[in-house]
Amino acid sequence: MTAEACTGRPRIVLDCDPGLDDAIAILTAAHFGELVGITTVNGNVGIEHTTHNALVTAQVAGLDVEVHRGAARPLIAPTMDAARIHGATGLGDVALPELTRSVASDDAVAFLCDAARSVDDLHLVAVGPLTNVALALRRDPGLRSRLAGLTIMGGGAHAGNVTPVAEFNVWADPEAAAIVFSEAAPLTMVGLDVTHKVLLGGSEASRMRSAGTPAAHFAAGLLEYAYDRCREFGLEAAPVHDATAIIAVTHPHLFRRSTHPVAVELHGEHTRGMTVTDVRPPAAIAAEPAPPAQDVVWDADAAAVIDLIVQAVINT
Repeated sequence: MTAEACTGRPRIVLDCDPGLDDAIAILTAAHFGELVGITTVNGNVGIEHTTHNALVTAQVAGLDVEVHRGAARPLIAPTMDAARIHGATGLGDVALPELTRSVASDDAVAFLCDAARSVDDLHLVAVGPLTNVALALRRDPGLRSRLAGLTIMGGGAHAGNVTPVAEFNVWADPEAAAIVFSEAAPLTMVGLDVTHKVLLGGSEASRMRSAGTPAAHFAAGLLEYAYDRCREFGLEAAPVHDATAIIAVTHPHLFRRSTHPVAVELHGEHTRGMTVTDVRPPAAIAAEPAPPAQDVVWDADAAAVIDLIVQAVINT
């Protein structure tokens, strides 16, 4: 497999909660895809911060893309955040320019529904809690049928990152995730099984800084902050979860995947937010009622994916 064997520039709507790696995902989507719009959701930090961060990322990179503000809280669950990882405002300690842009609307759900109807071959890539996507499915039950693909960064078959078994995006709004996994199948789950193999560190940040562009300098600062936080937890590099999900859409040949039933656990005292992935042979589950099957991504040509993310940052 070669990183150059790209399938083209897919049309992408990015639903996100910037967040360090979300900001890098925006740059990656803008370079390798046709970024149709950005919708924001409460997640890594509150909705005012995530929306501001999406706007400032687009501004720094000079992207002509609309940003639509979305859900300010989960459907039912109490509001949680990941500020201890991403910093109080979501973009670490990176110095940000004065914001000169504003949101296109305060109704991300309407934008998602309208875009699915009006844009051909549209890929929805959701890299934050799935609140907006669940609400869009409630407003338009036919939404999934009008999309070329639905890819989420979330979940994982074997381990979590916010609890032993739950990944943050699913855990932050498991009721929304349960709706999406049950009503929008098939989706592609780019979870921790693969994103923890795509690790960027000091050398990648240096490559970004050497480009000398505002976007590359900005992304290098985000990566350095993430790298420093990861080292506090004993890790030698930082997973760039959300940009990995973008590359899974734009360069799918670099990833290994298989199809399995996946359910979201809502009630377990220790397992709430877990994406329960049935990896048994199909014959073993054929006689049982099973949740919808999803495309589960397990592995990647990590070196090629890392190089593509750096290329996107440098060239955006």
